[in-house]
Amino acid sequence: MALPGDDRRRRRAPRVESTLDPVLGAVLPVFGLVACGYLAGRFHIVTQASSHALNQFVYAFALPAMLFVAVYRGSLEEILSGAFLLAVVAATLGTAAAGFALSHFSGAAPAESTMRALNASFANTGYLGIPLVTVAYGERAALPAALATVATNFVSFALAIVCLELFVNPRRGGVRRALRGVIMSPLIWPIALAIFLVAFDFKIPLPVERFATLLAAAAGPCALFAIGLFVSQLSIRAGAAASWQTTVLKLALHPLLMALLAFYLLKMDPFWAKIAVVCASLPLGATAFVLAQRYRLLEAETSTGAVISTAASLLTVSLVMGMLG
Repeated sequence: MALPGDDRRRRRAPRVESTLDPVLGAVLPVFGLVACGYLAGRFHIVTQASSHALNQFVYAFALPAMLFVAVYRGSLEEILSGAFLLAVVAATLGTAAAGFALSHFSGAAPAESTMRALNASFANTGYLGIPLVTVAYGERAALPAALATVATNFVSFALAIVCLELFVNPRRGGVRRALRGVIMSPLIWPIALAIFLVAFDFKIPLPVERFATLLAAAAGPCALFAIGLFVSQLSIRAGAAASWQTTVLKLALHPLLMALLAFYLLKMDPFWAKIAVVCASLPLGATAFVLAQRYRLLEAETSTGAVISTAASLLTVSLVMGMLG
């Protein structure tokens, strides 16, 4: 025999589940892929050298395809939506500046400070954000999340590559080499190519688009698996001690700056403002580890920071989404 109290509890339960389900549904598969890589490394199913090979595949093939497809499928008006892009770029650069300053004043080298600036400000909008907001807010949330992904990748990685090229190999011709590095980077030229095609309304053949889509689908799983594989050889405790500052900046300062810009300082559609804040609250993106491994900088700190911030985001992103409604 059902009691009135039981009936009330049953009515309340779906509300709790519906709040957490989108976050759990997006975060748990991410952890599953990292865990697969971790276990593969721990039990010597896959060698550590495979982590480098996977990252090379992601960096040179899968991630460029993902960025190209995300931009190519938008319209020029959507790609150049002013207030939204300004908010995304300003909040990202503001958080990156805070990360660089903290690292610099603690005595770190400029190259390490650049990597920490990226770790403090680079959100996982591509692998985690787009699925999360689509499940939580519907299909119309996919476009602003995709634009946030494009803006973050273009600005963050362009600046990071310029600085790293200058700081890692400080010799004559550094500026020219850095600019060449940006232009030739697999994280930059696919975006520029897609914008060019969209601006002039050029259509690529359908088989080519399907090939790019298929290749893009491999970026997230491979990068996350490689993180787990790399972390399996590390001390999580040591990595956590090194990465806690950038993790706090990423999960707290970044969404606060975005909320200030999106809701108070810039005129923006309220729904797009909400998506911008949710995207800013996301943890460190796995592709930061790809760049860390590329330049042999803070690999342990970056990979552990990605794992820890993703774990913490289960609580922090739920809190942000609950506050935004």
